[in-house]
Amino acid sequence: MARPRNEELYNRIKREAYHQLLSYGYTDTTYQSIATACGVTRAAVQNYYASKSDLALSFFSDLLGVIDDSVRRNRLHEENEFDTMFCIGQSFFYFLMKDLESRKLLFELTQSREITSEVLVFEYKWGLQFIGSERTVTEEKFRDDVIVSMGGFYELLYQYLKGEEPFDLPTHLGRVVRSIMHDHGYGYEEAKAFIAAHHMTGEEIEAVISDVSKTLGF
Repeated sequence: MARPRNEELYNRIKREAYHQLLSYGYTDTTYQSIATACGVTRAAVQNYYASKSDLALSFFSDLLGVIDDSVRRNRLHEENEFDTMFCIGQSFFYFLMKDLESRKLLFELTQSREITSEVLVFEYKWGLQFIGSERTVTEEKFRDDVIVSMGGFYELLYQYLKGEEPFDLPTHLGRVVRSIMHDHGYGYEEAKAFIAAHHMTGEEIEAVISDVSKTLGF
């Protein structure tokens, strides 16, 4: 998005929009509810977010950015890019699963195939900027592998959220990272052992979530 002309208004709208997403979920966050809370018109909100999915992806982008900063500042899991990526991914989903309100947002996003598809494309592009390009497979196969593995992860996450069951995040997310590592030349057992060794501790997770809450104000 281009730099907003009125940054103060943009930041006020963005903060309120993010607050409502985390507090009320995707469905109950509307242009009008954001506008009313900010004392502006509905059109003013739409000026910054053309669609609600744009709003959700903006939130995800900012959330990943803050988590990335926190992980690096706290010097967590620095062995290589896959280790750091796994750490960021765990922190991202732990933050969104930390309470009933944020889990509602995650559930509604995974419930919609259309929104999940947009999220998958967004995360694939994010990953391309994050990890190296020296792969043992073609660009097309790598894209397909990432989308298939992440798509399966989101479907499984949806089923667990729907049934309100405990979700073994490191194990299930680890399968996605193992697939990415395999496309970069790692053997199955090697990647499996690597991921098992880099599950985040509760203390590490709390440190990142605390940083995110302070930075975003939630």
